Amino acid sequence: MDAYSAYAYSTGAWLSLQALPLFILPKLILTILWPETRAPTDHEIYLSRTLALTVIALASLNILLSGALPLSSPINEAEHSPYKTPVARITTAFHVFSFGYIYINYMATGSVCFALAMVGSGFLACFGAWVLLFGGDGGGKSRVSGWPFRNDEEMKVKKEKTMRKGL
Repeated sequence: MDAYSAYAYSTGAWLSLQALPLFILPKLILTILWPETRAPTDHEIYLSRTLALTVIALASLNILLSGALPLSSPINEAEHSPYKTPVARITTAFHVFSFGYIYINYMATGSVCFALAMVGSGFLACFGAWVLLFGGDGGGKSRVSGWPFRNDEEMKVKKEKTMRKGL
């Protein structure tokens, strides 16, 4: 399993973990979140279940579009999903912004639930940044730009090629 697949499965699991309580126990979640005690309305239950289904659909799309789950029957290692980098960028940005929003709410309330959510989103934001920087399949030779670190080995190869050509 490559780094992109591990990140896609981790993001899918985290989103599903957040969505399942909303879908299974919407009355309990709405009662906990509401400041005064009252029964949630049918519209609130409908909206919480719809939100849960939407988050599960996004988690599934994340796994499918990143190429972690092959869509064709013969598995060809040379064939990669063209969407894996854009999906990783979008989900990493989501985790970064989610971490920031959860952090603001945690500082305002001091809730343990916000602290746990902050740890999960923060971990996935760091993991996504790592995958985008170092999780590529270039092998150190192809499509290396030199950012954020210099590639001294590639520079040696280029220097040898120019010396052989006589330039």
